[in-house]
Amino acid sequence: MKARASKTVLYDPELRSVMVRALYGTPLAIPLGMTIATIVIAACAGITGDAVFALLSAVMACVGAFRFGTQVFYRRTQFSFSTAVFERLAYAGAWATALTMSCFGAYAVTAHSDDRIVTLAVAQTIGYIAGIGGRNSSRPFITNIQVTCAALPFAGALIASQITAFVVIAAALLMTVVLTVSSSDVIHRVFVSNFRTTRDLRNIAKTDSITSLLNRRGFIEEVEERLSSGRRTYLLSVDVDDFKTVNDTLGHDVGDALLSLVADRISSVLGRGDKAARIGGDEFMIVSARASEDVAELAALVVSLFAESISVGKATLSISVSIGVANATDETLERSLKHCDLALYKAKADGKNRWQSYVPELSEAYDRRIELEQDLARAIVEGQFELHFQPIYSPRGRTILLCEALMRWKHPTRGSLSPAEFIPLAEQNGLIKSLGSFAIEQALKAAISWPEPVGVSVNVSGKQFHRDHDLVGVIEDALRWTGVAPHRVTIEVTETTLAEDKDFVIATLHRIRALGVKVALDDFGTGYSSLSYFAELPIDLLKIDRAFVGSIATSSKARALMRAITGLASDLKVPMIVEGVETPEQFEAVTHFAPYGVQGFLFARPMPKKDIDPIIDRRVAVPAIDRPSTTGTKKSRSSAA
Repeated sequence: MKARASKTVLYDPELRSVMVRALYGTPLAIPLGMTIATIVIAACAGITGDAVFALLSAVMACVGAFRFGTQVFYRRTQFSFSTAVFERLAYAGAWATALTMSCFGAYAVTAHSDDRIVTLAVAQTIGYIAGIGGRNSSRPFITNIQVTCAALPFAGALIASQITAFVVIAAALLMTVVLTVSSSDVIHRVFVSNFRTTRDLRNIAKTDSITSLLNRRGFIEEVEERLSSGRRTYLLSVDVDDFKTVNDTLGHDVGDALLSLVADRISSVLGRGDKAARIGGDEFMIVSARASEDVAELAALVVSLFAESISVGKATLSISVSIGVANATDETLERSLKHCDLALYKAKADGKNRWQSYVPELSEAYDRRIELEQDLARAIVEGQFELHFQPIYSPRGRTILLCEALMRWKHPTRGSLSPAEFIPLAEQNGLIKSLGSFAIEQALKAAISWPEPVGVSVNVSGKQFHRDHDLVGVIEDALRWTGVAPHRVTIEVTETTLAEDKDFVIATLHRIRALGVKVALDDFGTGYSSLSYFAELPIDLLKIDRAFVGSIATSSKARALMRAITGLASDLKVPMIVEGVETPEQFEAVTHFAPYGVQGFLFARPMPKKDIDPIIDRRVAVPAIDRPSTTGTKKSRSSAA
């Protein structure tokens, strides 16, 4: 049993480290006890003038100095020195003390009859033996040898004295040895069991149940320990691109299995100074002690791990990961995690399936974004937004059919801001609902003064279709308040609107059409499931994205695609509007497909209401074919824009 206990400690480095730490856990108690013992022995030498006592006193002082020195050595070098060395030093000190103390007691009893000397020796030795069990009872190996060295020579001397009281004391000491030896192993096993139970619970609390990697808590502790020790520390934030789609389409069981496989692939390339964690959802983290150039290689390697598809059950999935890298050395953990996130966001924004190292410019962009987000809330209250309108013309009559309302923000210090800057912010912080309601109300208000045939269209964000927002009520109130005929109003949506709650969005669109309002599918052809969504959505108009128009005058493939789309729209009896017409050549090519309407910089750029009112009922002239074409920047897709 004792051999088994010894092997338990030997083959469990963490347990052995804890046991050794316990040997050095009372840095003042051992030197103080050694000093007292030395003084007692020295006092006996002073009283008797006995050279043996003087020698024992010197030996005890030397042993005390040795043990004090090992205490200091341990505290200074415990993380960089062998645990076994400190263990052996503790053994040597404890056994030398026990043997010296036993010799002192035995010599005093056998060589002196002075009651003062004998009383001092017996009391000191018995007190020392009694304390052994309390100090080291969880370590059978050291305890049993220590108590034997301390008790047997002294008990032998007591018995040899043939004094009844001393014989009784010797018997008690021998009984103490037996009890200590028999109980130390039991106490040790209890200690080990409690330690392992506590460690298992601690590991469970710090381990992710799906991947068996560290969880957020375990990762934070690992990084904090590295930072506190001054070690070089890099953080890599690894995010599985578009993981939500896997969960939504294949279920959470497949998603969990995929996460486990991702964890295995990441773990397969980690080195000795690396540790990985899953900190939540599809987010993984790696902490590394590598040099900067090696960390870059590691990030690139992890990205490349997912170049090949992954088989999960019967499904074969093609996934990618994006990674943000930050140097955490000499930084606070909170700041380092923020830097890592900013680098990850940049990698995502740049197209995913790549890694990005943190640079200070990312913090500057983030701070600007936060400031802009705060300004956005004030802008709505202070009325800094206005609508511009871009007309949509009939290709035959060259008259305006309807005007698309586009949001503009006149920032007090930054000037005119593109919807591409503020619409994503509004969608993220929930302000898009207020901004969208404002756009609908103002667009309908503008249409009041236009001739009856001219309508108005308003872009609507997918975030406005949330169940906690009554979009239908907003439109209905605007119609009632302005008195605009419902058939003059068109709500534009993109196929991405259906991404989160398709059934609810479709039901809402049916309710909008029930009001008499039209629905247009905007940016057709830019998504991944255009045809399926086209078939499901209740729509009245189809807006062809400018991507099909750019090369339509010169590309046979572009014209072939337009023919296919035109045929589809014709079969479904859905009128078609072509966006992005910027040159006479494009206009001429587009007219061959007989669209319902055309829109683009060739005819007009977005303009305030005061500028569009004078031309609202005029026929537009198309420039001659040989006239230099006018081009412009692509209209930013924006909700409520």
